Amino acid sequence: MQFGLSTKLIGYVMAGVLITSAAIGVVRVQNERGPLGEMIDKAGQSVANATASGAASLVAGYDYGNLEILAQNVAKQNNVIRVVIRNQSGRAMAQSGQTDAGSDKNYKRFNSPILFDGQAIGATSVDISTDAMESALNALYWRVLVEQIAFGTVLGLIVYLFTSFGIVSPIHNLTTAMEEAVKQGDSFIVRDLEVKSRDEIGRLVSVFNTLNKSLADYHRQLQGKIDFANEELREKNIQLGGRTRELEHALDLLGAMATTDWLTELPNRRKFDETLSRMFHQSERFAEDITLVLFDIDLFKQVNDTHGHGAGDEVLRDIGTLLRLHVRKSDLPARLGGDEFGIVLYHTNIEQATMFVDILTESVRAHPFNYDGFRMNISLSVGIAQYTEAMKTPQELYYAADKALYQAKNAGRNCYRVYADAIPQLQERITS
Repeated sequence: MQFGLSTKLIGYVMAGVLITSAAIGVVRVQNERGPLGEMIDKAGQSVANATASGAASLVAGYDYGNLEILAQNVAKQNNVIRVVIRNQSGRAMAQSGQTDAGSDKNYKRFNSPILFDGQAIGATSVDISTDAMESALNALYWRVLVEQIAFGTVLGLIVYLFTSFGIVSPIHNLTTAMEEAVKQGDSFIVRDLEVKSRDEIGRLVSVFNTLNKSLADYHRQLQGKIDFANEELREKNIQLGGRTRELEHALDLLGAMATTDWLTELPNRRKFDETLSRMFHQSERFAEDITLVLFDIDLFKQVNDTHGHGAGDEVLRDIGTLLRLHVRKSDLPARLGGDEFGIVLYHTNIEQATMFVDILTESVRAHPFNYDGFRMNISLSVGIAQYTEAMKTPQELYYAADKALYQAKNAGRNCYRVYADAIPQLQERITS
């Protein structure tokens, strides 16, 4: 999935805000933890001191009943978990609250000595819960996080608006104009782009407009020279009259005769070799698929011996017609000599080539090869090879397809074989 520049900037801003908000939240929580902890310490120590002061006379008089009441009253105060009042020997004289405050991890314990006439006669311990403080700190952390997310969202929208109108929109207009020029096949566009700012984007658009004007002027000059040359040629053609047209026709005819098989009207071996070499090197350079198909007509010599060479010529012409019906404009079918034919399939891999061969062989089996009232059953032996990086010359690709053709003949004909080294496993299908 491709994301635009504005979306990326929003993502960067939001990520930065989230990281920053997390850091700010941690710092603020830690800063608040100290004052809150001091408040709890003061409050807890005050409760412990007050409890010790109230228990002094009761401990001295061994008044267990009132000590229990005192401990219960203190334990009822907010955030107090447990109260223990001990005598001088450390024995608990009264306690209230949870029997085991240690099971609650969020608490602090405050101790205070019990003094009577200036002497320590015992001690009190009060466990104060810190859950309220932790809850306040967590609430503060989430409040900071929400604030930062809201801030990041607003900041992201602002960045999106500024970048969309100030950066992305000019770049988009520039890209669209260049794409239009490419689609129309020109090197320039017919209009100048509007310069809306004097920053780097505006300078880029200005430079583009200057370059576009230079290309347009050069194009007009070049077109003028081409028009002048065409006019000169037309005048010379008029002067030469029909002789020029006859000469051009003759040259075209000679060129076609030099590269066309006279019997099937397919390209001949010369045209085939030239095209195979060109397509091979093009495939080698741009990593494009190219597959070569070679086939022979099975037992073609028996057709000539049984029905005569006229029947063989008719079979060859029909095969040429079938080939022209099934190949694409980008492919090259050719008669290589005798009953051997070749097809260069461009932008075609092994799987696609085998589908093509299936259709071709089926059409050959279904075609009525009749000569002087005799029906001839014609079949093909086919070899297929796809270009691989291991092949360094067109001859190696031809050798691979020829080897596969040889394997098809040895397998009993009327089938095709794929060159084994071109794909992981040898593929084959016997036609019947």
